[in-house]
Amino acid sequence: MFRKKRETPIEIVEDEVKELKKEYKRFAKFRDENSLLMTVFVLGITALVIINTLFWMKWAAEHPSSTPGVTKFVTSSVVKSLDMARNNSLSAQVKNVTTNSNADPAFGVPDDQTMLIMDLTVTNTSKIKQQFIPVSQLYVRTRDGDYSILHASMHVKNPIAARDLMPGESVSGQVSFAVSKRADTPLLYIDTGWDKTTPLVIDALH
Repeated sequence: MFRKKRETPIEIVEDEVKELKKEYKRFAKFRDENSLLMTVFVLGITALVIINTLFWMKWAAEHPSSTPGVTKFVTSSVVKSLDMARNNSLSAQVKNVTTNSNADPAFGVPDDQTMLIMDLTVTNTSKIKQQFIPVSQLYVRTRDGDYSILHASMHVKNPIAARDLMPGESVSGQVSFAVSKRADTPLLYIDTGWDKTTPLVIDALH
């Protein structure tokens, strides 16, 4: 019976080196495959981000009235509170404007802000049915460039509702915005985009 030849230390080391080379090749192959998968994954995510960005840019360009803040600061025709503001598609009037800094546990605001609350009536004077969406069509700006969207308040008892308005139909209710206490000329923008008309701008406190 033949005995297995004992390996010398050098041969043992050589065998270990061969095994290490085999393991490295398997690792390198696994790494390359995963690297390829990761590259494909990253490229896929990047493509999705680009497609999503292009979609929203196109959507915002086609729906300016539904995108808060896209309208540049308008300094033309500013109407005072209680006066009737009009363009070719709607008319609007603001009444009973107040500021309220009382505590609001449900919808609090920072200490340097106050709630600007007012009654608003909007009338569709166009010839077709129009969508009135307060959350995206109403906002306040100041001459300093501050910008405020609708902000809920427990002090508002009759919030204005979103609805479709038929020609000649009106909607009334209260709107509220969190504005800086130092703002002395908050301007209410009614930016419906109906028939591509320019926004109505109302000086709420004057």
